[in-house]
Amino acid sequence: MLLLLLAVSGCSLVPITAPTPPGLDAGPLAQCQWLFEQTDARIDQAGVQHQGLARISGFPYLRINRFLASFGPQLDSPAEIKTWIQHLAQLDAQARRPELSNLAGNGRAIMPAPLNAQLDECRTRLVADLLRQPGQLRHLRGMASVPDDYRIAWRVAGLYPLSAPLVLYGVRRWHDQARSTFDQPLDQLTVVGQLMRWSAPPLQEDTSAHTDSSPGVTRDALGIPRLAPERQAQLFARYSPVWELDVVDANDVIGTPVWDKGPAFDTGTATQYQQLSFTRFGDEVLLQLNYVIWFQARPGEDIYAGRFDGLTWRVTLGPDLQPLLYDSIHNCGCYHSFFPTLSLQLRTDLPEAGFEPPLVPQTAPPGPLVLRLEHQRHFIQRVYALEDTNPGQPLVVTDYASLLTLPSAEGHHSFFGNQGLVVGSERPERFILWPMGIRSPGAMRQWGRHAVAFVGRRHFDDPDLIPSLFERVPKP
Repeated sequence: MLLLLLAVSGCSLVPITAPTPPGLDAGPLAQCQWLFEQTDARIDQAGVQHQGLARISGFPYLRINRFLASFGPQLDSPAEIKTWIQHLAQLDAQARRPELSNLAGNGRAIMPAPLNAQLDECRTRLVADLLRQPGQLRHLRGMASVPDDYRIAWRVAGLYPLSAPLVLYGVRRWHDQARSTFDQPLDQLTVVGQLMRWSAPPLQEDTSAHTDSSPGVTRDALGIPRLAPERQAQLFARYSPVWELDVVDANDVIGTPVWDKGPAFDTGTATQYQQLSFTRFGDEVLLQLNYVIWFQARPGEDIYAGRFDGLTWRVTLGPDLQPLLYDSIHNCGCYHSFFPTLSLQLRTDLPEAGFEPPLVPQTAPPGPLVLRLEHQRHFIQRVYALEDTNPGQPLVVTDYASLLTLPSAEGHHSFFGNQGLVVGSERPERFILWPMGIRSPGAMRQWGRHAVAFVGRRHFDDPDLIPSLFERVPKP
């Protein structure tokens, strides 16, 4: 253990405020707690902290996201509490893999694999002890929250009550323009360059392992679906969209983020990043499939142009694993659009004052789906059913987590920097829209850090997002 602690310290001579080491007579739990705190101190010093999962003060072996935070006040049985804490521990393990990989690439002589193994062992011990401490469990439930991505002080300084109506007027104008585009027949949409398609390669499904009545999903004590890796891959392949772009230049070509002494881009390889998430709708926990693509830039002369651009397409599946709702954002969190199936409709009691209405430009047709994107601005112009056999060029499919540890000559780095923002993707609009309380509006950011409404508050990963905006269509 001492060797591992020395490895964490590395050879850096920069002084930091490190946790006080436990005494020689300290037990293994105190040593484990210190190992986590010391590791976090070095991660913070190197600036390689995972920005998409929040730490919990006093519990360095656990992490939290908005979905799991929503369960905290509702836990009843010991089985639910144990399952919840196990999920928090899994999030910490998930976050530390890229953190330690990137820490090793910052000139520090650490060995990520053995240190990870030691942290895993310590995490198991600390979780087991936590489950025997009712007082600590109550404290954890009070502390387990995710910081808001809206800055209240900025809204106060920016005179939000006066500035928000002006921004809302601009949002409504964009909504009107988007609906006007969707009202045009597909064959009459303007094509400036050449229409090109990209899609993920098909995956052969083994239908013998599941039926419509038993879709191959089990649920834990919190009702969270559990999927075997092969079943997860099948779902991602089944609902993966075909991307259709009006290509004018290299900025309209799907590419791959890389690291070259900073965030950079490769237009020679087209990559689709995928991430599984969960949400809540009534008493149900639903699966969500996230598909993410990136572009070299959003060119132009307006305040919204800048380096790097991208789009996230999300498919929310019902309990039967059939699509219930589609939605999309640009990877800045901007331009949030919803495409409900016939099973959902907008709530009839949505507020009017001080509320940014959701954009619902069309109902989603039956899949598989083609997403038609505009050149330069990369707005979705239409969602339509694939009726031919032209899938276009193949996409490389990889896990979204690979963006958190990009290889380079000097080690590994996350594509996302401080506060989850991509360095170099800042937009001039940030000088105008900062009174809305969003940090660097228009900049690309990491999953889990997307504020998606300028007026009011709305996060892309809010587990109550769907029921706050939609309701099921009454059955006849």
